Amino acid sequence: MSNTRGAIARFPGAFPALGLKAVVPLPGLAAAPFPWLAVSIVGPIHQLQIVNPLSGVPVHVVTIPASHNGGIESLVWHRSSKTLYLATGSSLYAWNPTNPKLVHRIGEVPGASTVYELTLDTAGNIWGGTYPTGTTFIYTPATKKIQTHSRLASDTHYARRLAIGPDDTVWIGTGSLKPRLFSFPAANPGQRTEIQLPEPMSNGFISSIAVLGNRVAVTASDITAELLLDPASKKWAGQVNRMWASRLTSTEVKDSGRIYSISKGYLYATDTSTWQDTKLGPVGTSAPLALIATATQVLVASQIPTGLRLEYFNLATGNVATVRTVSLTPGEYKIQSLMGHSTGNIYVGGYMGHGVAAINPDTGARWHSPHDEDVVNQVEGMIEFNGQRCYIGSYGSADIISMDSLKKDRSDGYVRLDRLSRRYHQSRPFGWAVNSRNVFFGTVPDYGLAGGVLGMINPRTNKIAWVLDGRGTGFVKAHSIIGLTADERYLYGTSSVRNGYGLPDTKGPAKVFKLEIATRKKIWETTPVRTAGALYAPKRIAGWLVVADIEGINIIDPATGKLVARHRLTQASNAAARPGWADADLAQVREGSKVVHSAAGTTTVVDFRSGTRAIIGSPAGKERFGTRLASTPSGRVFGYTGKTVLVELDLQPVKVAARKKPAVPMQRPNG
Repeated sequence: MSNTRGAIARFPGAFPALGLKAVVPLPGLAAAPFPWLAVSIVGPIHQLQIVNPLSGVPVHVVTIPASHNGGIESLVWHRSSKTLYLATGSSLYAWNPTNPKLVHRIGEVPGASTVYELTLDTAGNIWGGTYPTGTTFIYTPATKKIQTHSRLASDTHYARRLAIGPDDTVWIGTGSLKPRLFSFPAANPGQRTEIQLPEPMSNGFISSIAVLGNRVAVTASDITAELLLDPASKKWAGQVNRMWASRLTSTEVKDSGRIYSISKGYLYATDTSTWQDTKLGPVGTSAPLALIATATQVLVASQIPTGLRLEYFNLATGNVATVRTVSLTPGEYKIQSLMGHSTGNIYVGGYMGHGVAAINPDTGARWHSPHDEDVVNQVEGMIEFNGQRCYIGSYGSADIISMDSLKKDRSDGYVRLDRLSRRYHQSRPFGWAVNSRNVFFGTVPDYGLAGGVLGMINPRTNKIAWVLDGRGTGFVKAHSIIGLTADERYLYGTSSVRNGYGLPDTKGPAKVFKLEIATRKKIWETTPVRTAGALYAPKRIAGWLVVADIEGINIIDPATGKLVARHRLTQASNAAARPGWADADLAQVREGSKVVHSAAGTTTVVDFRSGTRAIIGSPAGKERFGTRLASTPSGRVFGYTGKTVLVELDLQPVKVAARKKPAVPMQRPNG
């Protein structure tokens, strides 16, 4: 066995982007009519940008090298110490204007993989919530120690929303199972009160919590109203039916008893003693990132393609007096999905992204879907039906989207065929397949649920023809559908025991199934690899069904579903790794017997007919490549490295290995 040259072409920043996550005012940082702003953007570079609203560009741009792929999850400003605390991944950081080009890592929150909703108590301590430990933590600057608390409830993995009132009562919102509130005094985290929603839900999230005036304002999944809780009695005390855009309000203006919010392009003032609204006037956005109020005006911050739009609404005149824009420094999305197109272009979906991007690997030309396209979010999978039409699966409502390649530069070129979260409670469309007549998709369920669905699209009508959900338990019971392949008569699929986040994995191994398309009847369902909780990227090659896991490649008889042979390609162990949804991939080179497998940092090209294989990248080598692959009709295979760099992979060994007898005969099996 020998190696190839690895990557033979590189395309850095495959999906350049400027996705804004949050805008936080920094009062006291500088003398100005309105405070400077901290802006966080999605992605692994340029995550923190410090902005003077009166300037057209950021004052400071900071990259956090070890951050979460999605960037900064939460920020909170401590005015007296002039310190901005921020959370990314499982770590807590601090930014200070004395060293403005860097952030200081305070430490890791024990047990957490993600830290949520930083907030301050009256003593200046920093609080936050965690996943998957489902609890709170406190960082005390005086001692420089992080202390975690016990899990809020045995069925709670997310403590995602926090707020602290002026009396230092801590309010926490949970999910994904049985979302509800908890509260306790900051001085005694063990003294907890559990508060159910007015109409309890089996799954979902508390979306926001804010202590405003004499109430705690709460929003939750699929509830359009703001729910009002009496903090003294801990009883629900009404609601505000006008939905506050982005679940966002200003803080309460001192001595005025008013907060500000936006609905359908209009600014409203709300009296926090009576909870009566006053409609003030139009603004240029319905999705603000921040509302910063003074006694005389409200600054409304929102996103535009180049960065920030800042509108200064004059409360006396009832209109926007001034508009400024700030051109922020672009970042990059981490590569989440890839698709090789018949034109030779490689399409890219981004983690926590918006829209799609593409690169022509011959010319280097770049393309991005239009900024006013508002249908495509994080792309979990996509597939080409023909030169005119592609289909896209978008997280987090399992949106099934049709993209007209002839109108891809116009927003009306993107049509949502269905939102599978509504009827089927799905979240992520990972599995995709196509034959000459139809397109097929398979999904991962919503948070806190088990059981993915299987569906078919009729491209002639551009509608979903059918969806099979196993009467709500999943097409494969309590399994996610993560891989599909089709011929003219049959559809084959693979599953994962990984459910929606917040629910334990289903016990047992992953399954492979065969469906007769015309009758929608399952021919067989088997568990060919007993050690694997997930099987990925099925392909029909030379009459066999070839399926990936993180250890290598499995050859399955399509007539029976039985395992015929296995080829070990990595040092990973199926049994030792938690099953995933996209932890391995397999790309076929043209219609031949050569495939590329990528998992656990090892990428290998295998030719079944010649019986040879070669390593393209490995943990011991110079480069490691990710687990998303794409091939083109001309036989080129693309992957990614370093999160954001698209690469073309070399498929030719530097030194030709000795020919070996193929481990599996490539003639078509009987049946």
